[in-house]
Amino acid sequence: MAPVHLDPNLLLSAVFVVSCFVIIRSLWSGRKDDGRVLPPSPPPLLIIGNLHQLGRNHYHRRLQALARCHSPLFLLRLGSVPTLVVSSAPVAEEVLKTEDHVFCDRPLQHTTRGLLYDCRDVAFSRYGERWRQLRRIAVVHLLSAKRVDSFRALREEEVASFMERIRAAGGAHEDDNGGRKRRAGVNVSELLVSLTYTVISKAAFGNKLGGMEPGAVRTKTRETNELLETIAMSNVSS
Repeated sequence: MAPVHLDPNLLLSAVFVVSCFVIIRSLWSGRKDDGRVLPPSPPPLLIIGNLHQLGRNHYHRRLQALARCHSPLFLLRLGSVPTLVVSSAPVAEEVLKTEDHVFCDRPLQHTTRGLLYDCRDVAFSRYGERWRQLRRIAVVHLLSAKRVDSFRALREEEVASFMERIRAAGGAHEDDNGGRKRRAGVNVSELLVSLTYTVISKAAFGNKLGGMEPGAVRTKTRETNELLETIAMSNVSS
């Protein structure tokens, strides 16, 4: 089979047409805000909006810095998607309590839909009758005081194991470059993550964790969290 050769001029023309379409769409999306009073916003760039101001990590610090420059209530554009950011306790109470019926819905991200069965779980499903039924089931059968108290022995056992691991790690010694003994450091964050994971997984799946190795479940959970935290281009261009 002969290799397929693409005409460079045709490829450049296609890129030019797509770029023009994206630019026109971005300009048209910006015009739709005319006539409405919007919260203050840092100046967005064409196409990407304010994505460049979020950086690669520590998003909470970047949002805090933007709130100091603008206001506790400001607007960001993640691509073409307008996003309202609330960084004040009184305003958050107004949004989450007083006007909860207006802000309680949530967007369906493409990454989340692919990972969590089209967002059919209680954490990411759209607000409506189905979500209210899921919340009622979770509160009555999973988060009730009686149900939580039934796992008290499990929590006490795991916390005791957690404290023992801290003692063992804190009492260990390692050689430095001069051959002298020094006390080894303790990664408390890793131990706390392990404790939380063990309590939740044992309460949900039992001691055998559904037949899977604890390390494998932990790895999959970490990968899922990293994917859920990723900002996908498909979420900011729709």
